Parts: sequence; C-alpha cells; structure tokens
Amino acid sequence: MSGKTFKEASTIRTNFHSHTTRCQHATGADEDYVLAAIAAGYSHLGFSDHSPFPYEDGFVSGMRMRIDQYQDYLGSVRELRERYQDQISIHLGVEAEYYERYQGWLAGQLSSGTLEYLILGSHYDLPEESFYFGEANTPALLRRYAEHTIRGMESGLYRCLAHPELFMISMERFDENCAAASRDICRAAKEQGVLLEYNLSGLYYQSWRAGAGYPTPGFWQIAAREGASAIIGLDAHNPARYADTRVYDQARKDLAALGIRVADSLLPCAGDSDLAV
Repeated sequence: MSGKTFKEASTIRTNFHSHTTRCQHATGADEDYVLAAIAAGYSHLGFSDHSPFPYEDGFVSGMRMRIDQYQDYLGSVRELRERYQDQISIHLGVEAEYYERYQGWLAGQLSSGTLEYLILGSHYDLPEESFYFGEANTPALLRRYAEHTIRGMESGLYRCLAHPELFMISMERFDENCAAASRDICRAAKEQGVLLEYNLSGLYYQSWRAGAGYPTPGFWQIAAREGASAIIGLDAHNPARYADTRVYDQARKDLAALGIRVADSLLPCAGDSDLAV
C-alpha cells in the first residue's frame, strides 16, 4: 500500500467517499471532515463530492456542485492535503454519474491528473436527472438500473460503484428480481475490476426510505458467491459520521465473515496488496 505504514488489516480505517456542502445536501466545513477523520484514527480520507458537469443547456442540478464551484473544491482539498500531510493522507476524487455525453470531460480530469479517482454514483441515467434509481420498485426499473450501471462500470473510468444496491431504498424486500439485478452487477464488477462499496450511509437514513434500505445482506451474499471485492465507504455528508467507528469496524468483520476481500484504497495503483480478507 502506498503512503504511510499502516496498522494490521483488522484495524485499518480508510474512507474515500466524503462530500462537501457544495453538493447542496451535506453539512460541515471541508476541514471539519479532516479533523474528524484524524480524531477517529483514519489513515486516508478521500474527498469525492458529487461531480459537476459542463451542462450545455443551462441545467442546474439540485444534488451536485456547480461547475463554477469546481476550482474552489479542487483548491480546498489540495490545501488541506498539504496542511495535514503529516497526520493523514488526503485524496481528491469525485462521485460521478455515467452520462455518455460527459464521459470525455471526466476522462480528461483523470488523464490530466486533476483527479485521482472516480466513484460511480449511479443515481440517474439521464443528465436532466428525471428518474432517481432509488425509486426503482418494479422489475423493469430494476433492469434499467442494472443495465445502465453495468455500462458505467464497463467504461473503465470508475474504481468503485457506490451503494450498488441503491434500489433497496424503495424495494420492501430482497426478492428474485433484486437477486437477478444484483447477480448481474456483481458479475460485471468482478469482470471489470470495479470495487463494490459497502455503503454505511444507509444505516443512518431510515426515516425517509420506503423500502428495506442498505447495506442489504442478500446483495452481499451474492457478491461473495460471485467473487466480487469491496471497499467500505462512509458516504459522509456530515463530519460526525467519522466518529462512529463501531459501525465501520463491524462492517469489516461482516465482510470478512462472508469471505469478501476488502480494499483499503481507490487509488489507481492499488492492487492485491491493498486487499485484506
């Protein structure tokens, strides 16, 4: 693993999925996330706010940073990385949709070194964000989510798929249609070398969801059978998420019990040496 000398795998804490207030639904200053991560014993913190896109039609999203905020985001993370380099490794990425129209722009952010990594956040399949996949509650909508998400993984741009069982926000139970979609997603992740995120934010958002929510045991049982690998993500929209180390440490134990390999990094150079059973 690159960077500092870390503790044994069972005690490692890293998180490459943190947001900022620029996405319009997070709280806390950028530095607050860093301080919270240090206090909780995290060795790596990756900022991956919802990516802006250079919309050509004046569209303004209600759940991501604007393109005119992008440079401020980049500058803030770089400054924090420099200031706290002796206490924690800070990394710069974004959580981005798979929109074919803007894949060239995203690819350029990686090839230029502007960003270190991309997380696939498959919330929508259309840039105008007309249908949220968290509302998928029929076989047809589950299939639409799975097919679009797999195309995103096949693009080769993304290191990780955020909350892969997002559809469980609206599905009351993990039925055969959920299992079929999960199987296809897990197989594609394995084939493409994309990590599946064991997303802990679903444990905190229970009041507004209509379905069972995530993490979903049935999904992860399939992931284990298909040989997919995982990474634990806080999906932190609040610095306080870092303080709940009990949940993070339990997630590592749960994945180990399933025999799922867990990566501790989303950096492009990460290989098998970053995987712990």
